Amino acid sequence: MISPKYSLTHYYLGTKALSSAKQAPHIVNLYFDYNCPFSAKLYLKLLKVIPQLQSTKPDQFQFVYVNVIQPWHTNSTLLNEFGLAYAKVLREKQVGDEQTKFWNFNKVIYENKEKFYDNSNIELNRNEIYKQIYDVVSKDLELGVSKDDILNELLIKAGGEPSNSGNGATTDVKYFTRYLRTVGVHITPTVTIDGIADDSISSGSSEEELIKSFSSKL
Repeated sequence: MISPKYSLTHYYLGTKALSSAKQAPHIVNLYFDYNCPFSAKLYLKLLKVIPQLQSTKPDQFQFVYVNVIQPWHTNSTLLNEFGLAYAKVLREKQVGDEQTKFWNFNKVIYENKEKFYDNSNIELNRNEIYKQIYDVVSKDLELGVSKDDILNELLIKAGGEPSNSGNGATTDVKYFTRYLRTVGVHITPTVTIDGIADDSISSGSSEEELIKSFSSKL
């Protein structure tokens, strides 16, 4: 499971939700890439499945979003940098309901995934794509933090001495890259339950099949 540092955004259930639980929940890690159409398909199904599980089997599953950068998708890096920067700002500002905001951000990105395919924004540079991501997401979602708060974490300043120091998301990108190398996950989407990959859970699974797969672990 990823660091508790990310619990305010990347964990579906907050500490308050689990405070009255009789036992620790099963940990479901979702290894998804914003630029992966199969991740999008499964994520959007899970947003319907997870509330059903929480209703019928309350607090028995902790779903954890794990950012995966697939390097053959150039925009994957920029999308994940944006997502991690947004999550960072949410945790720092603590504007309230950070989990919902982050998971809804993911939803909007996946619903608009085609806008970030290789040939969709090829004419834009790095900083312009960060701004594009903000414009796409903010049309459908109240982010809860300002545009400047997010872009100040991301935009690379031109001029001066050559620098390769990255931006405000680089520390988190390095963390998730090390984490993925440690657990050996390469394919998206990958779902693990209590640390074991479950191949019965895929983008082709129906909502009913997903509920059955998770319920069988209880």
